[in-house]
Amino acid sequence: MKIVSTGSTLSSPEFHEKRKRARRRRLYWWAAGVFTLLSVLIFLSRQEKFLVSAVSVEGAKTVNSEMVEAEVKEILSGHYLWLVPRSNFILYPRREVKSALLNEFPRFSAVDLELEGSRRLSVLVTEREPYALYCDSALSPENAAACYFLDKEGFIFDSAPSFSGSVYFIYARETPLATPLGRAFLPPGEFKPLSAFIERLEKLGIQPLALEVGADEFNLVLPHDAHLVWKRGSDLDLLYANLSAFLNDEAIKSQKDFLDRVSTLDLRTENKVFYRFKE
Repeated sequence: MKIVSTGSTLSSPEFHEKRKRARRRRLYWWAAGVFTLLSVLIFLSRQEKFLVSAVSVEGAKTVNSEMVEAEVKEILSGHYLWLVPRSNFILYPRREVKSALLNEFPRFSAVDLELEGSRRLSVLVTEREPYALYCDSALSPENAAACYFLDKEGFIFDSAPSFSGSVYFIYARETPLATPLGRAFLPPGEFKPLSAFIERLEKLGIQPLALEVGADEFNLVLPHDAHLVWKRGSDLDLLYANLSAFLNDEAIKSQKDFLDRVSTLDLRTENKVFYRFKE
């Protein structure tokens, strides 16, 4: 016997209602499953054995370790969405901790975090080493005031004691920085070649004391109130070669105490070195 369907059963209201109820049941069980899973995960995330409760700091030499610990614990306090503890060893805000410590303590050049089990967080820090000073003025190095330490990258990271003016080389700007702490004195691409150039000058018998950076030129302070000036953006290797050739010229070498008597060495004219003696 052949059975032919007219499709009336598939389109009947009873059939559609039955499908709706089946979909609602599946949706209910799916939602119940998700809710149960989330509830279990939230419950587990709040268990004491999974929460960071101790913070240790390694590598801090001048920064107070207790201050660092307090900062980390403050960040780990509270909850995500009022439910999940921020101190959970899997979910703790690693990037936020590192960023906050680098901002709060400019002396740190690097911060790393390591978990020791699930209860202790070890904070490994690297402190910047003082390379020179940034001061409000460089024209009187022996009386430098309002000074800060900067590192080899030219980053200003901490206040310096007043006695440091005679120990470290001094960098200054013609227009002082309003808030120097936590800032770069110059972009690294400009500062590093500049500092290397200044260090090389000692090979020529020149003893740099301080540098003032203007909008268009550099003014290097030397002993006995002498100055070496050149334009910003100049080829430093070429300047060094020109200055070396000038100081090694017999006409200059034959002059007794030339560098002690000179008041200005001017390198602002290309391939030329002009000088002036003290009056």
